[in-house]
Amino acid sequence: MNQDLIAEFQRRFPDVSSELGPDNLVRLLDACTVVDLPPRRKLFRDRMPVDSLYLVLEGEMLASVEDGAKTVEVGHVKPGDWLGEVAVLSGEMLASSTISTVTRCRALKMHARDFENLVIHDEDISHVLLGQLVMLLAERLRESNATAAKMTSP
Repeated sequence: MNQDLIAEFQRRFPDVSSELGPDNLVRLLDACTVVDLPPRRKLFRDRMPVDSLYLVLEGEMLASVEDGAKTVEVGHVKPGDWLGEVAVLSGEMLASSTISTVTRCRALKMHARDFENLVIHDEDISHVLLGQLVMLLAERLRESNATAAKMTSP
């Protein structure tokens, strides 16, 4: 395993790394491929099929949704963020927003079937990944609720 990649993952995802421990971290990274994405590329399109989740290592992306004829920006994606987890966890395999790269980006890509295999067959990794994803989704829900409250306030 590439020690630079391990160190980079530990820097970007410190909680996941520390909970996994060295051996489980290597197994997780073995299930991933590193992808480099140029600026202005659409990684996902809202409501289109998704077959992988991504762990962002470098760069900035923009999340948006279509509202009729206009595009509404819903958030920024930065190193340390996960993408595609809602599609994979829900089983719908559809993007919940459009994700476009703003800058050159680098991410770890894990195919949905590899994620599923880890979750089903590796209890130690499953416990950490699912726990982290629950916390991530809860935080996103809190942020969405706060944004919605601001938009409806007089």
